[in-house]
Amino acid sequence: MAVATLLDKVKQALGITTDAQDDTISLYINDVKAFMLDAGVPQSVLESDAAVGCITRGVNDLWTYGAGTAKLSEYFKQRVIQLSAGR
Repeated sequence: MAVATLLDKVKQALGITTDAQDDTISLYINDVKAFMLDAGVPQSVLESDAAVGCITRGVNDLWTYGAGTAKLSEYFKQRVIQLSAGR
């Protein structure tokens, strides 16, 4: 999936309608995708529509916490496990 398309989908899911935070959201998307790859999610799954919800959840987890207090939700972690199994 193209980077711009993923950014648009994440923003839409989070209700973000401006471009003002695109750099920050893109940074979080990259961090979440790196986490998922390191956890064993295949690149083909990571680039598919199946991963968009999980990526969005991870971005939201990072977005909503203050400096030094970010943590990933249980749902995000469980979904990463599912996606790493190719489901």
